[in-house]
Amino acid sequence: MEAYINSLACISPHNTISADFFFEETSETPTSNFLAIVPPVYKDYIPVNTIRRTSHILKMGISAGLMCLRNSGKEETDAIIVGTAMGCYEDTDKFLRSIDDNNERMLTPTSFIQSTHNTVAGQIALLVKCHGYNFTYVHQNLSFEYSLLDALLLLKEGEAQTVLVGGVDELNPPLKELFERAGHIKKVEDLQEKLWESKTKGYVAGEGACFFNLSLTKQEKSIAKISGVKTIQKISDSDQLKNITESFLKELGLSINDISLVLSGINGNVETDKHLKQFSTEINLPLAYFKNLCGEYFTCSSFALWFSATILQKQKVPTCALPSKNSPENIKHILIVNYFADQQYSLMCISQC
Repeated sequence: MEAYINSLACISPHNTISADFFFEETSETPTSNFLAIVPPVYKDYIPVNTIRRTSHILKMGISAGLMCLRNSGKEETDAIIVGTAMGCYEDTDKFLRSIDDNNERMLTPTSFIQSTHNTVAGQIALLVKCHGYNFTYVHQNLSFEYSLLDALLLLKEGEAQTVLVGGVDELNPPLKELFERAGHIKKVEDLQEKLWESKTKGYVAGEGACFFNLSLTKQEKSIAKISGVKTIQKISDSDQLKNITESFLKELGLSINDISLVLSGINGNVETDKHLKQFSTEINLPLAYFKNLCGEYFTCSSFALWFSATILQKQKVPTCALPSKNSPENIKHILIVNYFADQQYSLMCISQC
């Protein structure tokens, strides 16, 4: 299954909302153990009278979705599919606290209405008057991949001509505190090293929202082609990952030697990076990394897809993502290999149009 990316939008810890920005002066070493987004001007996308009542993730998701559609030239789509692992955690937290604070009485419905995982997809549909297929996937760090697979199936079956698909997750202070207490996030003193050379525990946390307007046929504005997506629940070692990757590429009519660049999801956690590091060494292909730019969050593979599509469009890899500092030339196929907690892995192949 394949589809073409006709427009995209990314809200990340960098100025990725600008078409001219591409990490020219970005450091390869994160400056913080939590990379918060650089927000756009929300009033350009969300009615001013509702911004005050709109939570952080809703503002991110709605803005990125509408930005993507506007970049395509028309603010409409046949279907909307969103992947999110934590959903509207901030509103869920508010609602649960209000239950306790008010002794289960006189509760305002706003936080409850906006606390469900499908709120982002629903709000975008209301704003663009999309009455078609609308679905939200919640599968930890594979949430975006399953959303993408559903979008590809929808296009292949002819149920939609265009599909808006995206991934969005936030990290608010209470959730960040929980992750820090559990030892998932790196300590500040451990940030003086490149993530791909890290010898310490934990990862740099992040958040973001990335959306893509897909179609089955190539259009004049098409940026890149999604050649295939595969999810893997667990691997035993790097050899198994290599075998699965080779089999995946064979199904796409490619070999490992056809790949111009591997975009690796190494996050800097010395305890869980080992299989992916070994895999990267064994395949002996040009490597780039992305989690030093966006941080680790459940749907960061959507950032990886945006990053890959932009690399194919510009035919250049930023030096902050390259360990070798030498950008490969004539980039035709990019293989994204992402993972979380050494359990859930995913493969995505992105190609030139």
